[in-house]
Amino acid sequence: MSLPGNYMDGRHPATRAVMLQRDAHHLVFTDGVHTHRYPAQDVEFEAGLPGLPDKLQLPDGGVIEVASEYRCRHLTGGLPLGARLLEWLHSGWQVLGILALLTVLAIWYGYRYGLPWLADEAARRTPVAIEEQMAAPTISLLERTNSVRPSQLSQARQDALQALLLQAAPKDSHYHYQLRVVDSRDIGANAFALPAGQVVMTDQLVKAAKNDDELFAVLAHEVGHVEGRHGLRGLIQYGGLSLAVTLFSGDTTPLLAVAPIMLADMKYSRDFERDADRYAFHALTARGRSPCILGQFLARLGGPDSSATSLLASHPGSEERSHPDGMQCPD
Repeated sequence: MSLPGNYMDGRHPATRAVMLQRDAHHLVFTDGVHTHRYPAQDVEFEAGLPGLPDKLQLPDGGVIEVASEYRCRHLTGGLPLGARLLEWLHSGWQVLGILALLTVLAIWYGYRYGLPWLADEAARRTPVAIEEQMAAPTISLLERTNSVRPSQLSQARQDALQALLLQAAPKDSHYHYQLRVVDSRDIGANAFALPAGQVVMTDQLVKAAKNDDELFAVLAHEVGHVEGRHGLRGLIQYGGLSLAVTLFSGDTTPLLAVAPIMLADMKYSRDFERDADRYAFHALTARGRSPCILGQFLARLGGPDSSATSLLASHPGSEERSHPDGMQCPD
């Protein structure tokens, strides 16, 4: 970029028309005969009064008057940050392409890593009392839609299943675990976990199990969801940034308003399912039972294409469940 100006050497009153340019580190100007070079950092910009030209003060006392303040500042490296950024944005389509790529990468990275991290942090800060307020409305919602009905099992059998749930739960858990057994042809043979230790199991699942070891495996899987706070973390991830921010601010009203509806339609992610499976595998091993029981039972229920799919948590059949930790499980 060249810029016209009038040069005065500081020793004579005469002015000479010159053309100014800028290389990497120097201000260069010429009158067509003589060329002068000055380190750009030694040249000072002096804004003129309204109607008067701006000036470049040279280190040897010379002065160059120029008419364009913007271009003058550009030559001396004195453009404000905003002006330099605007000039960079106007420098070509390559810059816009880079910005678009960076925007896409930022959105993807935020969705893949940022939001799960934020959900985890927000869940850790949420009191158990808030989680407890989410479970009851969800059950009420399912009852109002006729999705669940009172269990047809005897009270003694329900009490035995409650004891089985407590055996699957950690001894030092800060949750009070409570099993609710329901009859549901719509949900089918399944179980699901709600926040704060509430676990729901259907009569259909109890009848499909060959023994209590299989029911223990499923209950341990659901305990894994509770201990991992997967329900709350899933709510925050699906609800997005605004829901996480409300939790950080201490305002739980929006969360409690949407929780029953979102929980009633939630499917856990593969990462959450793997975490819950690992908990169940360890619980089965500690009980002296094979960790293969969980995968075998779920596979017998029909796998991912079966109608035995919970409204709140899916249990897809997978190689990971059939072969926990690389084990070869019998068919």
